[in-house]
Amino acid sequence: MNHLETIIVRVEQCSSTTELKQLHDEVAFVLSSFPFSFQRMLEIYDALSACHDVLMKQALLLAEREVDRMGIGRKPSSFCWFVMGSSGRREATVWSDQDNGVIFSCLSSEKEDCYAYMREYARIGVLFLNEVGYPYCTGHVMATNERWLKEKEDWNEQIQKYVQNEHIDDIRYLSMLVDMRPIHGEPSLVAQLKEALYNKMTTTVSLRNRIVDSIHTPPVPIGPFRRVYVERWGAQSGMIDIKQGGYVQLSHILKWIAVRKQFIHSMSTFERLACWYAKNGCSKPLFERIDEAFRTFLYFRLRCSLEGEHNYILMQRLSKEERKQLKKAMVVAKKVQRAARKWV
Repeated sequence: MNHLETIIVRVEQCSSTTELKQLHDEVAFVLSSFPFSFQRMLEIYDALSACHDVLMKQALLLAEREVDRMGIGRKPSSFCWFVMGSSGRREATVWSDQDNGVIFSCLSSEKEDCYAYMREYARIGVLFLNEVGYPYCTGHVMATNERWLKEKEDWNEQIQKYVQNEHIDDIRYLSMLVDMRPIHGEPSLVAQLKEALYNKMTTTVSLRNRIVDSIHTPPVPIGPFRRVYVERWGAQSGMIDIKQGGYVQLSHILKWIAVRKQFIHSMSTFERLACWYAKNGCSKPLFERIDEAFRTFLYFRLRCSLEGEHNYILMQRLSKEERKQLKKAMVVAKKVQRAARKWV
């Protein structure tokens, strides 16, 4: 991991997105030549996440300087750019698209001018991130979308609507926000918002049924006798989507357990699992099975990313031992998904 530590130091000296993109490519090269195993997955993802953090932070710092130079609007007294999704959980692969948002604080009399500044910052920020190697989110979960860029009080009002309303997308938005993690700016703004989010979600009784319903989809694609359901048609014929094949199910279930148990400071899926076990929420055998399964999904997700296949992997490419390991992990994910109602 010394190579990645060296890259981190070099990132902080970069003055352009071109230089940052070169170092992002170097991270991929280093990992592609690194002999990783199922057992070392958490260590590898921690190192990779540290690289992503400094790359994004430096890109956002360069964007901030550019907006300051342009003199648009008024810079708020404090703001924080945060990431969500796999980046928020420190589980992003080498090439991960953007999932981000912004919260800022200002005087009410300055709000309009501060929004003007932050909208321009968001525009340049996501542009610079894209140039560094973090593609635009196809679902528009980015700070350039007004849904994900708000002043502190506006954020609190928005969360209240997500919790109280019963729109089909509200659970999805809440799920994204549960994973938010500060990346640049004043982290206390995100900490306060996250605490309010967890509190509102756990005290709204009607929300639980909607959460429980959400954990049953998508189903883990494995049937009786450990038969894996692969894609039958198109470019992914014979492949399995690792993300939808067990990773998403385990990460979502442990996320909702973390909300119910108020594990606010647990960021990653493993941290949530470890905290659940430490609080006597699950048995040691269950902890060990989920732990092993999750490391397996992390392994194959990273492998797909390095091979340029996104989340898809061809089953025929796997060795006999790898297929056995993957099927075992999928069985665990399916059993956990079926039993999740009593925990969530």
